[in-house]
Amino acid sequence: MARATKPAHTPASGTKTAQKKATKEKTDAKTLLDDANKALAAMVKAARADKGLDPKTPKNKPFWKSTQLVAKNLKLAQTGLQAKSNDFFKGIAEARQADEQMKVDWQLTDSKNKKVIENRKILGNAIESLRTNYSKEAARKKQGGELTAKEKAEFEKIKTQQKDLLAKISKLEKSAQKDKALAKGLREIQKQAERVTKQPDTLDAYIATLYLLDRQAGLLRGYEYYVDKPWRAQYLGLVDWITGYDTWYYTWYDSVSYDWAWVDTTVDVYEDVTVSETVTEEEMSSEESYVESESFDMSDAEEEEVAAEEDADEEVASDGDESMEVAPSDEGEDMNDDDGGDAPGDEDTGDDDAGDDDGGDDGSGDEGE
Repeated sequence: MARATKPAHTPASGTKTAQKKATKEKTDAKTLLDDANKALAAMVKAARADKGLDPKTPKNKPFWKSTQLVAKNLKLAQTGLQAKSNDFFKGIAEARQADEQMKVDWQLTDSKNKKVIENRKILGNAIESLRTNYSKEAARKKQGGELTAKEKAEFEKIKTQQKDLLAKISKLEKSAQKDKALAKGLREIQKQAERVTKQPDTLDAYIATLYLLDRQAGLLRGYEYYVDKPWRAQYLGLVDWITGYDTWYYTWYDSVSYDWAWVDTTVDVYEDVTVSETVTEEEMSSEESYVESESFDMSDAEEEEVAAEEDADEEVASDGDESMEVAPSDEGEDMNDDDGGDAPGDEDTGDDDAGDDDGGDDGSGDEGE
């Protein structure tokens, strides 16, 4: 079963995940959110100490902008968790989108800073665990059963939107051919969209699609900085398209109830969500304040400069060996499993990933290929 629809699962014996992290960790929503903030602070601290990641350098600004988005949305999630409001779900969903965007923007920096990469991966693990264990999607998964008539209609609308996205990408493909990195990004987005349009009307497929769209939004926004001026406006049409999906998603989760007792229920987490170094409250506050208060906006000239440099950067085109990617994503690869899945508090002992290689950090960044 795809990790996207299985919030907490036991790695199959013999996979790299099982070999690297044989023990599991019990955690809850508040702890995971604290872990995410610690990882963010550690990442920012390491990045600020690296002259090669100077935020005044144009090619580094996209990375800092997406970092700022992650910080903003984690703060929103924190406020929402304390108030038990929908801001918690909005913050986590948008933090996950921004994290996906960050992985794309990172490659523009040409940096190989291992501390930044390590802490970004921990940050991403914590955000994904929050998203797949404590979201309204996880709650719906717990309920089980068939899709309601309303859900089927919503799913059909999403499939129609993805067909529209495919048409837009098709128009961009010729323009993107000379740009290897951007062409690769468009192919990945295209594969995701094609996958969604073919999914059956099952609960598993519906929930997995909602998670997959986080990644799609992040990719679309991240690759914006790779686009050359002559067809930038055309590409920004894709970014604007995502805004329409966001509006639909907020309407969806506003209509879905949630038992807030679930956020205090512990789940098993196998991915590394703990920062190896000590991060004090003072450091967390300082790094958060820096990211929130600094301006990383780019001028038109800087955007053109970054796009032009990226065209000739073979390392960006190939992702290099220092990618921020974690294991190849399962999202959307297997969206029609019949298993009812788990939610907070459920124990899963099945071999869902049998024969599935978790992959570790292979640096490929080309998930699903």
